[in-house]
Amino acid sequence: MNKNIVYFSKMFQAVPHLAQVGRVLPGTFVSTRRSTIGAFRRLYPNLDCSLAPSFLGPFSRGKRLLKKADIIVTGSPYRSFLRDYCASKVTVFHGTYMMLSREEFLKNTHFDLLCVIGPRMQQMLGRYPESENMNLVQTGFLPFCQFPEQSISQREQVLAGMGLNPALKTVVYTPSRRGIGSWNQVARQLVLTAPGHFNLVLRPHPSQALTPRTADKKSFMEVAALAATREGTYVDLGYQPLPDVLSVADLVVSDANSPSEESMFYDGPQLFIETRSYSRDYLHQAGVREQMNPDDLEQLLTLYDCGPALHVDDGVVDFSILLDKALDDAENYTEQRAAYFSWVFGERDRQANQRVAQAIQNSFY
Repeated sequence: MNKNIVYFSKMFQAVPHLAQVGRVLPGTFVSTRRSTIGAFRRLYPNLDCSLAPSFLGPFSRGKRLLKKADIIVTGSPYRSFLRDYCASKVTVFHGTYMMLSREEFLKNTHFDLLCVIGPRMQQMLGRYPESENMNLVQTGFLPFCQFPEQSISQREQVLAGMGLNPALKTVVYTPSRRGIGSWNQVARQLVLTAPGHFNLVLRPHPSQALTPRTADKKSFMEVAALAATREGTYVDLGYQPLPDVLSVADLVVSDANSPSEESMFYDGPQLFIETRSYSRDYLHQAGVREQMNPDDLEQLLTLYDCGPALHVDDGVVDFSILLDKALDDAENYTEQRAAYFSWVFGERDRQANQRVAQAIQNSFY
């Protein structure tokens, strides 16, 4: 039996997850934001999408599709938005969900199916008695479906697309969102002090890159102008798919966030940035505030054991030696990276979209 399926998200962050399911179980991606639709069309031109602008009310194609849908698949709670539609509702959880408090879980209890990323999420959800009455299926991490197979030709193609030299090792910097991310302290310093034998890719958080405030735009322009003076530097404002970027990363510099976890699919060496806004202590305090189970929180903090960490304040940071040293020390963290990846994601494969599609069919067909 055919079903009308709509994949919905306001935010861009859920797009890569939803698109992978859409490739197996055809439907239409709908968003209320033009910036999200624009990014979707650029990255997934062969998949159908439609805008549902608020000013057209129920008359837009996107709103009509939502009204007629048998199944709506999304990546965020959207409880108040979705209650207007009678379709069966599914969430695939965008991001890697480093924390999932009981309060956050309860925001998702209106879903008819929750597709759980891996052992960590299953472990966290199992702490809450309400989960016993929920339809939870462990399906894997959807973006891994589009993580390319690494090869010499694949690396050359991706780096050439960014105007970078495939013969050089590549450092990828992926800070966290505004307010807690290290972009303001680190981006310029990386461009100024990273040795010339590295390619350098700077990728700010997508929420800043796609819908920037004036301050963000100014910062991006300043860093881009500086990057133009350093050969082998690329500022990626969401133009490149994250899986492609991570597939060519010889070293990932991050704030110990979702991209750093995802990069472990390729067993990528790590260098963690700690600041006053985001650090091991911040993560611990946030976990306590979210009332995480102490065992889950302790295991979460082992992310910082997957590579060296650099404490950054408001002063000048010199990466001229640090990047090479992080690469030289990478093998010392191999076992911890493997253990952490297995806890978060489970299987290291590209079949999560097949499992999500099967879970939807088993539940609603």
